[in-house]
Amino acid sequence: MVRSFFRFPVPDREYVQRVRRHPPSSLLPLIAAVSSRWPTKEDWRQDGSGLYRPWGLADAAWVSLTRGNEYRQRLATDGDLAEILAQYVALDDIYRRLPVGERLEGFLLRVAGQQFTWQEDDFSELARSLALLVHTKPTRPLEVLVDGWERDLLGCPLADYVGLAQLLYTVATHRQGRLDLAWVPEHELTVFEELTTHAAVTAVLERHFATDVAQERARAAGGLLASDPRLRRYTPNPLRSRPLVRSLGCDYLIPVTPAVLGKVSPMGLYYTGNEHYGERFEAFTRDLGELFEQYVGRHLRLLPGADVHSEIVYDKDNKKSVDWIVVLPRLILLVEVKSARPTAGLRLGPQQFGGELTKKLGKAFTQINKSAKLIEHRHPAFAHIPDDRPVFGIVVTMEPYHLINAPDFRGLLPETVVPTVVASAGELEDAVVATDPGMEEGIVSRIGRPPPGGWSLRDLAGGRTAINPILDQAWETSPWGTEHASAGGSLGAAAPRPGPG
Repeated sequence: MVRSFFRFPVPDREYVQRVRRHPPSSLLPLIAAVSSRWPTKEDWRQDGSGLYRPWGLADAAWVSLTRGNEYRQRLATDGDLAEILAQYVALDDIYRRLPVGERLEGFLLRVAGQQFTWQEDDFSELARSLALLVHTKPTRPLEVLVDGWERDLLGCPLADYVGLAQLLYTVATHRQGRLDLAWVPEHELTVFEELTTHAAVTAVLERHFATDVAQERARAAGGLLASDPRLRRYTPNPLRSRPLVRSLGCDYLIPVTPAVLGKVSPMGLYYTGNEHYGERFEAFTRDLGELFEQYVGRHLRLLPGADVHSEIVYDKDNKKSVDWIVVLPRLILLVEVKSARPTAGLRLGPQQFGGELTKKLGKAFTQINKSAKLIEHRHPAFAHIPDDRPVFGIVVTMEPYHLINAPDFRGLLPETVVPTVVASAGELEDAVVATDPGMEEGIVSRIGRPPPGGWSLRDLAGGRTAINPILDQAWETSPWGTEHASAGGSLGAAAPRPGPG
């Protein structure tokens, strides 16, 4: 019986105790088996209960891993897991004790940070890692991401690293979240450049993917749990950074199947770099920023009829315009690129939201304003940019800032003299290949009629019918691209290419 649907709110301590009724060796394999049956957004939508979502499964798994008691005798059943997940859905939230004006905004921010990061398009995330870090050329010398960086950071080429995550995902979905390397014949590892033996695969798994009960309990003891238990479930789940668990009846258990793909996404690689580079991490982030700026430029050049200009240096003190100015037949785009990621302060509630948001994105809006005025006033350095058509601003971020364009949150940022939208890399990747309407047509048709709910690049440029060619070309260099997958035997057949959108 699932009590929690009609008993709200559930205190976090009661939920934790409910998880602890079952030994981890019973509950974790059950969670892994259930997650392997519901690995994608399309699968979740078939679950009418709303319970079997990766964020809930991941939380139950980590609580069991770090707080569970192996001496408990009650083995977990499907009904037990349903009750645990129902209690998770009904957990208490701090909004119940906040002033009325602060409740909805904070709750929405927390839910977006908790759930939306699991819902990015898998194909785009994986292909973007390769397209950004391997296939995009910088315009200045890099400091850290130089020849040999892939093996230094990852222990193998990035393409192998991405392909390994897909292999884990495939095995998880076919083996109820369990991985024994004996199931993977070495002759089928020929799709990889270097991970061609069990020993090579194990070395990368142990370095980046694997954890165990002792390690996670040490991490929990080190202060990973939020000081307010009502916020605990909104903090980053460590199983996203270490998605494989050792010694639970197989070589590795994969409690939450989608987590292995997130590990090799740009965000996952960012945090891997944070762990690895130490004092050189700032140089790593500068390199990422340079590559991301050029990556955005590559996508802007996909727009039909686009004349794309890099930043313009003007005046004697070498001031700079926005990163990219795109001249289209009926529109001017002012594009500023920001690689900074949303922080916990942005995701846990509105108390710190305004200051954090201005720190991360405020300068981008200022740059758009300055560039728009320089074009309007016909500054000599901008004489080649026409002033006879509408101007639209885009702030492109590497990761999504969820809800940022909604009026309640957008009002915390500086006002702009031209309509401006914040868009993630994923939104831009879709928009530049959109049809019916295309990006230019969609913006021009709405530029004089701001949507009441806020601008959205995805809403302005919809109807994508083609795979983004930059992502497509990067995908073809991965082990499971069509060029290589035929060498992978049954594994190649079991790891189909994700679709667009």
